[in-house]
Amino acid sequence: MPLPRATQRLTMLTLLVSGAAACAGRRPPLLPDIGVTPCPASAVHDLLSVDALQCWFIAPHGRWRTLSHESHYAVLVVEVEAADVRDADGIARRFVEAARGTFSEILLYVQHETAGAGDAIRRVRWTSSRGFESLDFTAAPR
Repeated sequence: MPLPRATQRLTMLTLLVSGAAACAGRRPPLLPDIGVTPCPASAVHDLLSVDALQCWFIAPHGRWRTLSHESHYAVLVVEVEAADVRDADGIARRFVEAARGTFSEILLYVQHETAGAGDAIRRVRWTSSRGFESLDFTAAPR
């Protein structure tokens, strides 16, 4: 015998709420914004702009931001801090998509947002001839 319509709706609502609670439980903890705002569209489309040095970008495992970038001839070196270094490869791909026509080598150094001595840093290197390579190493004490 079919359930009354009100019971069906209550069952659906219960399933939706419990599913939403399960998803919310997997979000990374929010860290203080330290006065840095989310990125405007202008920064998202120009990762080497001044705007991109003053905001948080979004990645699958949390947020990230550019700390600095320098170019030396045809090489771009970018320092990034991220909520999770697992996002380093994806972040590097964004820089390569934006700048591959200008640079023959791009080096991205990603450290954890709350990094200290002994924490892992991931370097992602892209070259026009070899593609992507990653290397994890430990930060030396200061």
